[in-house]
Amino acid sequence: TVHNLYLFDRNGVCLHYSEWHRKKQAGIPKEEEYKLMYGMLFSIRSFVSKMSPLDMKDGFLAFQTSRYKLHYYETPTGIKVVMNTDLGVGPIRDVLHHIYSA
Repeated sequence: TVHNLYLFDRNGVCLHYSEWHRKKQAGIPKEEEYKLMYGMLFSIRSFVSKMSPLDMKDGFLAFQTSRYKLHYYETPTGIKVVMNTDLGVGPIRDVLHHIYSA
C-alpha cells in the first residue's frame, strides 16, 4: 500500500504531493509538513553519509519504522522523490526512478 508521495527540488520546495490510503494526518498545514519532511531527509542523509562504515555510492535509500517504510530516490539534478508505503513493500528504487522520468 502506498500512503503518500513527495517530489522536492534541490532547494527543498515541494513540487508535488499526492496521498492514498493515508489513515492519519499530521495535524499541521501541508506547507509545514513539507518543510519537516525535507528537513528530516536532509538530516538523515547527512547522518548516514557521516556514520556509514562503508563507501555509500548509492547513499540513503530507505528507512523503516514499526508502522511504515520511507523510500528515497535522488536524481543527479537534486530532485528528491519520497514515497511512504506499508512495511511489506520491498526495494522500489526502480519504481521511483520511473516516476521521476515519466
